[in-house]
Amino acid sequence: MDKMNQLVQEVLAESDRLARLAEPADYEVYVRLTERRQALAEEVQARSTVSEAEKALLSSIGQYDEILLSHMQMLKEEAASGIQRIIGSRKLKEGYGYTGTHESIMFDKGV
Repeated sequence: MDKMNQLVQEVLAESDRLARLAEPADYEVYVRLTERRQALAEEVQARSTVSEAEKALLSSIGQYDEILLSHMQMLKEEAASGIQRIIGSRKLKEGYGYTGTHESIMFDKGV
């Protein structure tokens, strides 16, 4: 099996697996998939011709795009929400003059 067909099969298998998940996988998985797709695109560009069968395989990858993009969008929104919580927490700490160190002294009444 040549490099392009191997890449197509890898991308199709991983796209299918990720599309079947009810919830998005970790973002690293999508990064690896994107890198594989980029390698595939570079392999296609390096070829002088692409057969009709290869074109059909390549176009079948697109059937997963919508669901994969929605999973990636969910991860993006989750990350944005987390960043907003961190920013809000920092603003709250700054508003109360919290420096992160406690310089108070406790006294025991010595009953």
